[in-house]
Amino acid sequence: LRRRRKLEKETKQLIKQAELKRLHKAQAVQRQLEELEERQRALEIFGVKLERELRGESDSGTKDETQMLHEWFELVLEKNKLMRYESELLIIAQELELEDHQSRLEQKLREKMAIDGKSK
Repeated sequence: LRRRRKLEKETKQLIKQAELKRLHKAQAVQRQLEELEERQRALEIFGVKLERELRGESDSGTKDETQMLHEWFELVLEKNKLMRYESELLIIAQELELEDHQSRLEQKLREKMAIDGKSK
């Protein structure tokens, strides 16, 4: 009986450690997503400004068209890179949710298995 209680206690500690690890990872992913959103917003603002300059709607005549086109393509590449990174972060977040769900299901299963035979 003592051995079983000790084993249950160790199992609960391991589960709690795993949950904390997932929580820290989820918080890091959330923070990265927020930073990514800020960077995307800044790129969008710069892109709008650059697009207006390319169309000649802006009074800024200091840059030549090839330089602006180069900046435009750099901007598009950066935006695509950020979008890929965002997709990766969302996949990681989904994995964490699935791991958490699996952990809860395993806990329910352990609770049901702990019920003695007569009650089942």
